[in-house]
Amino acid sequence: MIVIDASVAAKSYLNEAGTDAAIALMTGHEQLIAPQLIQVEVIAAICGNVRKGALTEQEAEDRCNRWLRHLADDVMLLHPDRMVLDNAAGLALTYKHPVQDCVYLAVANHFKVPMITADGRFLKKVASAYSNISLLSGCSAN
Repeated sequence: MIVIDASVAAKSYLNEAGTDAAIALMTGHEQLIAPQLIQVEVIAAICGNVRKGALTEQEAEDRCNRWLRHLADDVMLLHPDRMVLDNAAGLALTYKHPVQDCVYLAVANHFKVPMITADGRFLKKVASAYSNISLLSGCSAN
């Protein structure tokens, strides 16, 4: 079992560094787990690419629909956010990092499993205390 965050899942719907590795994870045999928050964050990432001019509205709508179909097909186990919010808040305060990212790490802590992120900034903040977090292949640690 591996926790992936929205930065990883979104890459499988976008054409950017790490996309191939994200697709391999999303279609592989490893059981994936994430907080329920991932449902909204992946859609937000896809739609944000319209504002940046990287996708048309139609492309974004198609990719959001594909994400929703994958969720309906149980591509990953979704863990209730509320069950880890106390730990996530503590992590956010300790590392002075947005609580949304810390919810994913709290899920990894809860299940005592590895986590993969495409967010190099987050990884740098927590890696010294959490050796079970790694950067998605093809992504920059900046």
